[in-house]
Amino acid sequence: MGNGLSEPHAIFPCLPSFQALHIVILGLDCAGKTTVLYRLRFNEFVNTVPTKGFNTEKIKITRLQENQGVPVLVVANKQDLRSALPLCEVEQMLALNELGSHTPWHLQPACAIIGEGLQEGLERLHSMIIKRRKMMRQQKRKR
Repeated sequence: MGNGLSEPHAIFPCLPSFQALHIVILGLDCAGKTTVLYRLRFNEFVNTVPTKGFNTEKIKITRLQENQGVPVLVVANKQDLRSALPLCEVEQMLALNELGSHTPWHLQPACAIIGEGLQEGLERLHSMIIKRRKMMRQQKRKR
């Protein structure tokens, strides 16, 4: 798949440009992960076929101190469908409240086909990242 955003400032003018943006997109089969990725990369809908395993990787989450408090953005894609779960149910099923007070998170409703909700979610993620960086700088100064 892609190597990141191409010209992110042109696609999302409200966000500052980054040297690099590393994101992890996880989700169930046919959840719209590839559609989200292409919407972010090209700012357009790209008709895709379901991805079958070739870009699936297992990851291990290390509970290192520097990873604690990493902001989490959950994109609830396909909210335009009648069968979509309400956000409160998504929040409950993913146990987002159990992440703890040190882990900021945001649940963003979206429709990747038309791009609805993606910019808002990324703006929220960006503000959580900036807040975390400020807190980490303050902690370093105290030491």
